[in-house]
Amino acid sequence: MNPKINNTVLFFSFLLAQMLISNFVDFGPMLFIAIYPLFIITLPTSISLVSVLLWGFAMGFSIDILYSGVAGMNTAAAVMLAFLREPVLMLFMRKGEVDSQIRPGMAEMGFSRFLVYSAISLLIFLVTFIFIESLSITYFIGNLPRLAVSFTVNMLLLLLLEFGIFYKNWR
Repeated sequence: MNPKINNTVLFFSFLLAQMLISNFVDFGPMLFIAIYPLFIITLPTSISLVSVLLWGFAMGFSIDILYSGVAGMNTAAAVMLAFLREPVLMLFMRKGEVDSQIRPGMAEMGFSRFLVYSAISLLIFLVTFIFIESLSITYFIGNLPRLAVSFTVNMLLLLLLEFGIFYKNWR
C-alpha cells in the first residue's frame, strides 16, 4: 500500500480510537489514557523531521479540537514527542536501519529494543502533557503518582496495540 495512504488510514484510526476511549470512559484524575503516541512513535524512518512534526501537530491538534480539554496540551505534547522521536530512535537502531524505510515496531526492532524505545518516547510525551496541564514544575512530587499510573497503563496499552495490530509473526 502507498505509505501516504497507509499513514492517513492509521492517523484516522488512532484519532477515532483515542476519541472513543476519551469520550466514553472516565478514568478519573489520576489516569490519562493516550494511545495516539503509538502513531507518532511508529511512523516510518524514511519520513523527514518536518513531516513527522506535521503528523504530530495534526494528531495533537485534532485531539485538542475533538476533546473537551484545554486547547494546545495534546498538540504541545505530540509535537514534543515528534521532535524528539529521531534522537531517541537513533539510540536503539543501527545506522542502516534508520536509513532504510522501516517502521520502528516490535517486529523490526525486537521486543526489548522496542520496549525501551517506546517507554522513553511515552515518558517524554506524558511528562510534557502532565507538566503543561499542571502549569508548574514546582508541583513535581504531586505529579509523580499520576505520571506513574498513566505511564504504566499507557505502556501496557501501547504494547498490546503494537502486538495485536502490527506484529504479524506471532503464533
